[in-house]
Amino acid sequence: MRLVPSSTLRSMVVYGASGLAFLSANILLARALSTDHYALVTLVVALVTLGYYLAPAGLDGVVARGRAGVGPPLLLRAGAAAAVVGAALTAVALIVYGIAPATAALLLPASVAGALMLVAAARFQSEQRFALALALTTSPNLSLLLGAAATIALGRQTAHVTLLVLTLGLAASAAIGWTVVLRERPRAAPQPSAIPWREAAALAGLSAAGMLFIQLERLVIPHLLPVEDLALFGVLAAIAGSLFRLLQMGVGFSLLPRLRNAATVVERRRLIAHEARFAVAIAVSGAGAILVVTPLLERWFLAGKYELPAALIVAALFSGVAKIAHAFARAAATALGTPRELARVNGAGWLSVALAVGGAFLASPWGLTGVIYGVGAGWLAWAAMMFAVVHRHLRLPDVAARTASAPTRSS
Repeated sequence: MRLVPSSTLRSMVVYGASGLAFLSANILLARALSTDHYALVTLVVALVTLGYYLAPAGLDGVVARGRAGVGPPLLLRAGAAAAVVGAALTAVALIVYGIAPATAALLLPASVAGALMLVAAARFQSEQRFALALALTTSPNLSLLLGAAATIALGRQTAHVTLLVLTLGLAASAAIGWTVVLRERPRAAPQPSAIPWREAAALAGLSAAGMLFIQLERLVIPHLLPVEDLALFGVLAAIAGSLFRLLQMGVGFSLLPRLRNAATVVERRRLIAHEARFAVAIAVSGAGAILVVTPLLERWFLAGKYELPAALIVAALFSGVAKIAHAFARAAATALGTPRELARVNGAGWLSVALAVGGAFLASPWGLTGVIYGVGAGWLAWAAMMFAVVHRHLRLPDVAARTASAPTRSS
């Protein structure tokens, strides 16, 4: 019997290329810019990413679940919702973080463009057209690399050029995605015209909590630790965290539509077990490679500018494992959960964010390592709570019930 390659593995190949672009961009910027300016780039890119994942207001999740039609009306609604989120994020950048107005002003168009890109990608994901969807969702890392190259080529020492190129890249991806969606719309299968806003709200909260978690270290470090630690975390996340972030994205991306289409509990469990084997194998081998390669990158490419001690790398690996557990739990919840269960998962997510922030604060006396462990504990807490909410969709029928319903054998 021929083994079918893991969907997660195929996704990981594409995400791996995207992750290489992300790693290269960060190494280039960390080497070329001062610590303060690289820390600013790290923060601004985190805000952009947070913005365009929050901006769809759950519409991307509704589309991925096949619960809404994709056309001009949805395009307008998604754009309007994204504009509100982008404006709020711009205010946060100016007031809370003191980012320069010229740089903060780009957060609004970046949020709108990124949101529209994600909604288009969700349409392709729902149809299991992974090549198109992955091309869109991984394109920001290529734009980031181009932005880093432009920043260095122009001799700039701020985040503005990098953010400008990233914004233009998001706009191009959104335009390409929606051109394909609208061109295919007359041939597409009929979809519900009404948008289930309650479901969208639950999915928006779920997405918001998840993306806030992903960027949480970058957002709390400026308030808990010196700015040098923010720059150090940017390097650490690029080198030691990229693999696990990509694996987290790959698991969720490929598993969600397949779980939604699985007809039985047995099929769901087999699918999760199949993907989990690949995830564990990649995580274990990747962790070993990270422990070996990180000192080499630190010495050869960063010229000793940043020191990444073993304890810090181990903390990043712990955080990565927690993210993988979360990816499986979230895929199951998003694919199988009822609107009421999604609301409970949403609440669990925000409770976990609070736990992570509290954990980071309590562990901050131990420096960056403590903050990473605090946030990682929050990831694990959310994964456990999500599995607790949706475990009934993965539970095998009771043995006693099956026995009782079986025909009695005559003696």
